[in-house]
Amino acid sequence: MSRRSYIAVAMVIGIGVGVFSAYYYGGRTKTVQKVYIMPKPDKNPIMPPHSVHNYTTNPPSKTPHGAILKPKTVVKKFRSNPDTNCIATIPPKYITNGEEPFRIPEEKELSSLSNEIVTCLYHRYVTTLQYYCGYKERIGMIARNGWYVCLDPSFAPKNDCVVFSSNRRFNDNAFLYDIKARYKCRTFNTPLSDKDSLQSWIAKTNTSDNIIDVLTLSISSYGELFIIDKMVEERSIGRVKQLLLELHFDPAVTKKSDYVKILKRLKMLFRAGLRIIWYDRPFQCASMNKYNRCYTIYFVQRSLADRTHKYRELSLPSEEEIRKMKGPECSDLYYKYLTTTQFFCKQIVRIGRITDGGWDVCHDMMLKIDEKPCIAYSFGINNDFSFDDDMVKTYGCNVYSFDPTMRKETHKHAPKVWFYNRGIGETYRKYGTGDIAPLNKIRKDLNHVKVPIAVMKGDTEGAEWPSTPQMLKTNQLSDVSQFYLELHSNGYAPEHLLLLKKLHDAGFRLFWFHTNPSCIFKYKSGQRTLCMEVYFMNTRYPYTS
Repeated sequence: MSRRSYIAVAMVIGIGVGVFSAYYYGGRTKTVQKVYIMPKPDKNPIMPPHSVHNYTTNPPSKTPHGAILKPKTVVKKFRSNPDTNCIATIPPKYITNGEEPFRIPEEKELSSLSNEIVTCLYHRYVTTLQYYCGYKERIGMIARNGWYVCLDPSFAPKNDCVVFSSNRRFNDNAFLYDIKARYKCRTFNTPLSDKDSLQSWIAKTNTSDNIIDVLTLSISSYGELFIIDKMVEERSIGRVKQLLLELHFDPAVTKKSDYVKILKRLKMLFRAGLRIIWYDRPFQCASMNKYNRCYTIYFVQRSLADRTHKYRELSLPSEEEIRKMKGPECSDLYYKYLTTTQFFCKQIVRIGRITDGGWDVCHDMMLKIDEKPCIAYSFGINNDFSFDDDMVKTYGCNVYSFDPTMRKETHKHAPKVWFYNRGIGETYRKYGTGDIAPLNKIRKDLNHVKVPIAVMKGDTEGAEWPSTPQMLKTNQLSDVSQFYLELHSNGYAPEHLLLLKKLHDAGFRLFWFHTNPSCIFKYKSGQRTLCMEVYFMNTRYPYTS
């Protein structure tokens, strides 16, 4: 056999062995699923770091405290009973990882589903994000008579902007005055009816050559759903850059057939190019169960995004520069930063009460937590265990609750919920009948030094400012996946802005915020709150990096 023939035969044999090995051993290789952060977010100017599915064979990783964390192998199946948060009711075929996290089937298929599935599909659909907007600003009032507007460069109102107000549920005057003062928009009251469609208002206001930068709209009855039909039919909805929609449908009286009608219109809006970027549960609509009587849903028209402007994450200046800032300048940056989301979480689930006492959990990440059971720390109870109890019912976590102000001894509150007469602080000291302790001591006393924490929340009426820097200094937050705080401040103190910078430097990114309406104060032409609920995702946590 010639040398050339020998080489040819060897190559054929080598390829055959390789194919056989890939088939034989590849079928036996175990893949594990974990969460991955896009390493170069600047390649896509619309999207920030966010969670996506990634299959890998990497070995288990370790936390800085030495605990071994095994990557998730399968998606968790939750069996909440009753399923008040609609975690387990919706069939998997309607849950996707794409741009539409919850898929609305065609009307015939939708009508064939059970009442529970259709009800859950509506309430989860309107509380799930589909598209990313980093910076939202409240225009008008906080508690009511105001709306959020996306101010990312791709969608922000610009010179000669046009705003239509078709909201009849509450007075829009404060919103219209504020947006006109800030952005010099032309504003119009444009009530929509069977006689006055959106297209007819465009003609009446001589705005045929303009994009409608913002349209506010409220729908309070099934008889008003034709407004959406008409806008889609005449294609005028395609000229609306931001649709601010409030839906009022009381779950106590809404039937399955009614939910089908609403979902049909939401599907029409999706097909017309509108994507949900934010939502709100107005406290005025809070009901006894977990289904709100109304939702405010914020859409952007993706086809109208200005692609010439790239999204850039808001960066905080150096410590030296922050300390040189005057109070008002520091406050402006503090509030702007807290209303800028930097991590895109799609599924936000309210755990606990809808009103004060509940907190918003990034369900995307809870699906990846592989601890059995997961651990949650809850600081600041004030006799309201709704969040703590719901974390057990929804996710099966072991919850450790802390509050030294309730004058109650340490005890087991409920199955998997333990209460401690102890608070969080910078140093250890006695407090009433209990004590205050730093997080490293609390974890040591509970034998949790090497136990990752899935969720930690704190509403501690100002104690967050001395205690959180101590957590960072002692590296206690490195294995905390989600960290929620209610920050009590007007933003004038440089130390408060510096803490946000330190959290950012430690890998924590905001994915959600809530402006508490119970602490509002007047600021310039608008309002601010002294109580900001902020929600951080640890992007260096092994499941999210």
